[in-house]
Amino acid sequence: MRPALLTALALTLAQAVSPAAGDVAYLHNGASLEITAFRLEGEFVYLDIRGGGQVALPSSAVRQIRRTPAETPGAVPDRPAMSPVENHPPERSPEAAPSVATPSAVASEQLPAGAVFDPAELRKLAGRMARRHGLSEALVQAVVQVESRYDAFAVSPRGAMGLMQLMPQTARRFQVKDVFDPVANLDGGVRYLKELLELYDGETHLALAAYNAGEKAVERYGGIPPYRETMQYVDRVLHALRR
Repeated sequence: MRPALLTALALTLAQAVSPAAGDVAYLHNGASLEITAFRLEGEFVYLDIRGGGQVALPSSAVRQIRRTPAETPGAVPDRPAMSPVENHPPERSPEAAPSVATPSAVASEQLPAGAVFDPAELRKLAGRMARRHGLSEALVQAVVQVESRYDAFAVSPRGAMGLMQLMPQTARRFQVKDVFDPVANLDGGVRYLKELLELYDGETHLALAAYNAGEKAVERYGGIPPYRETMQYVDRVLHALRR
């Protein structure tokens, strides 16, 4: 598809779509599209346009997709505490003083155009970020696999976002300005994971439990909280780590 035709098509679609809140695809040419879904096939991203229609664009033409949390019947967001028999843990990160940012580390990482949709490139990026912060590459990659399956635009019903599923308060704590930027998301998530490993003296299972359920939950129960989701989460990450 010629660049001029791509630009004209994107701008026409952007003007035709209402500005209602929802998922938005941002293109490198400056246009944005309100969408209801997207899928990757080969070198192309297929975007379902809000209001009807579909457009196929080269993956390199799409800079970012910002997604809104899906509404889940019965979900109760932002609960401070939960019963051990419930599936979902509380928010994973309490408010804290902002962690020291590493802007130079983030700025030095560059992804090729379209790599945001490429799990292989994102795995390489996760490995580089792990090495940069002195963590096990296998552990970081296992966490990302379980958290988002390398979907840089993943959003959970509870509002966790991006590759490492950062909650909004965790993103603020680690000064992640754009949770859908793979570099920034991985940098913040890896720094949080490193902080937890240091807090629990390298006990991986406790760090993972805190990453999922929050430090307060680990402290309250003196170990992995008896939340079904958290116990399954720790098992899944450790299983992926052993593969």
